Amino acid sequence: MIKLSLFKALNNFDLDINLELESFNVLGVHGPSGSGKSTLLRCISGLEPAKSVYVNNQPVHELPSDKRGITLQLQSCPLFPHLDVAGNLAFTQKHCGNKQTSLTLEYVVKTLELQDLLNRDVQSLSGGERQRVVFARTLLAGQKFIMLDEPFSALDWSLRFKTLTKLNELAVKFNIKFIIVSHSLKELLFCCDTLIQLNKGKVINQGASAHVAKAIYANDRQTPLSLINYDVVKFDEDYGLYQLQLKQSEQPLFVLPELVDSSNKLIIESEQMSFSALRPEQTTHSNVLKSVLTQAELINNKWQLTLNVDEQTLFGLVSRRVWDKNDFKVGDVLYTTIHNLE
Repeated sequence: MIKLSLFKALNNFDLDINLELESFNVLGVHGPSGSGKSTLLRCISGLEPAKSVYVNNQPVHELPSDKRGITLQLQSCPLFPHLDVAGNLAFTQKHCGNKQTSLTLEYVVKTLELQDLLNRDVQSLSGGERQRVVFARTLLAGQKFIMLDEPFSALDWSLRFKTLTKLNELAVKFNIKFIIVSHSLKELLFCCDTLIQLNKGKVINQGASAHVAKAIYANDRQTPLSLINYDVVKFDEDYGLYQLQLKQSEQPLFVLPELVDSSNKLIIESEQMSFSALRPEQTTHSNVLKSVLTQAELINNKWQLTLNVDEQTLFGLVSRRVWDKNDFKVGDVLYTTIHNLE
């Protein structure tokens, strides 16, 4: 639980926030550059003054930052240059007191797959490697409330999603609450159960990730993304593909191994989908899902479709020509072909 009230005059606007969230595992903060995202984290951590901050029903606004039980990982967190990676992690493990979690050095290294980096000089690390080491150090500080400011921006998408999956695992297993700031709605939608949207210092939207993301797509005219949850069925060694199935309807999907991880989630871009009122029979595509059109909105001269498949939501886009030619209607059964998965 987090409850805060703060006001801070900034250069172009005032950061004026009253926020209360009862329950979350991973909270995402989204907004344009300069909207107050980083300052919000600094106020919660105590690096900037705030009128009131409650964490887990406890007032912390009168406590110094090192007594709040909060770890803030800033965008630029230097490592000790005279120590190798193992030394940096061991220093944090040894010298950070008042630990609230049972995370060990061995567990963190294994979870983040840092074994090959331990003997490296920190000056030789790439940007992505450095961010992973800094995150490991953040975890080893041992706090149950962790805030991350653009923590994985230097990682390629494959490794970024893999790391974000670990974020969820850590939140559940060790009862850690994470707040993550990112410019990437794709990143936040993948890992966060709750989102808040900031604009010019004010919270303009908050709630479940899918709900807030949909509002952001509509208001900011962004291309919608979709998340599909699945079960892993089997690996086909002949074709090098996983056969997945959706959890309720048991519809199959065939995907490349690099798209499969322990989160059991697929991110689908709207450009990957095409739609038909009839099941495609003569097609080279095997990933065709039966869905129901639940909503259609004309946004930025394109129709944004909201579809229910397996009691999950897909967001797609079609041109006005395609919409008019097919005469789609809310309530219709549509067959959604998902491209570029195999």
